[in-house]
Amino acid sequence: MSTLPPFFLRVLSGRALGALVLLLGICLALVALGAATQAPIDPAAWGADHVGQPVPDYVHGDECLFCHRYNIGATWQQNAHGLTLRQREDAPALTTILEQQPALTPVGHDVEFFLGSRHRMRFLKKAGYGRLALLNTQAVIDRGRAVRWIDVEQPAWDANRFADRCAGCHATGVDAKTRAFSAFGLDCYTCHGDVTLDHTKDTSLIWWSAKRRALTGIEPARAMISICAQCHLRGGRSRSTGLPYPNTFVAGDNLFRDFEVDFAKSDDASVNPGDRHIYRVVRDVVVNGSSALTCYSCHRLHVSSTARHRLIPRSAVCLDCHDTGGDKLGTKPYTVQSAVCEY
Repeated sequence: MSTLPPFFLRVLSGRALGALVLLLGICLALVALGAATQAPIDPAAWGADHVGQPVPDYVHGDECLFCHRYNIGATWQQNAHGLTLRQREDAPALTTILEQQPALTPVGHDVEFFLGSRHRMRFLKKAGYGRLALLNTQAVIDRGRAVRWIDVEQPAWDANRFADRCAGCHATGVDAKTRAFSAFGLDCYTCHGDVTLDHTKDTSLIWWSAKRRALTGIEPARAMISICAQCHLRGGRSRSTGLPYPNTFVAGDNLFRDFEVDFAKSDDASVNPGDRHIYRVVRDVVVNGSSALTCYSCHRLHVSSTARHRLIPRSAVCLDCHDTGGDKLGTKPYTVQSAVCEY
């Protein structure tokens, strides 16, 4: 039996290796082409929802703090999620701003709650069970002080404005039929869902627990980003109610079975960078099927920390707010605007 000389073996080996490299390159190109041309996913095509159902009889946050009073309770009153509405007696600095405006003297004593504090501040009072009346006057805030006032000449209370526009993201357990809420501010239920006492034996039963976050794949990513998007994806609207907030959303639901969003805003330069950034991150998960980056990649829920934000590798979505070079602490100047929130 004859054998080929070593020279021919080397040539054949080289050709085989070259063919293998070429084949691998073709495969990678086809994969990339398939990813680039993949049809968008229907955001409503997975999971379940509670649309139109009564608000669950959820475990109240005071009960949660029985066990979590040290690791969560110590910082919750300084957390932005815990300050979506502030009672007057708990906000002396905001009360001072109110009392320094003489035009509000006739109505100022009625104010019981404050909404907002970073860019705008609104004033509210109770208007029945689960309802608040909203004052038309707004204070434009810069570094903790009022720099301009809007509609201050004729202050007037609106009994429906908060229920029609704000309640879904500034209160807990809104009944879509009556538009009344079960608790002002955001309770644990808003993000953690309808929790059973069994979670003490298996913490994976509760959304955002360490065991639940450890689950990987597109389904957990979609569910978790739905929880954040229920409030932070401003500009969407419930198909069933027409309201600018979800209809009985419970953590773990697919928000987009009822909440309609125009994801073209992800690439709309007229949308302020903060909102556009959120549109892009949510779109990548629920429309493009990516689970590589979610809100929790950068943000933590219970503490105000930017450590995770700074450590995440720079990617395309970072450039909505940050420059291509330099430290992530530096951001592009832009004005925060929201037609939904009326500023």
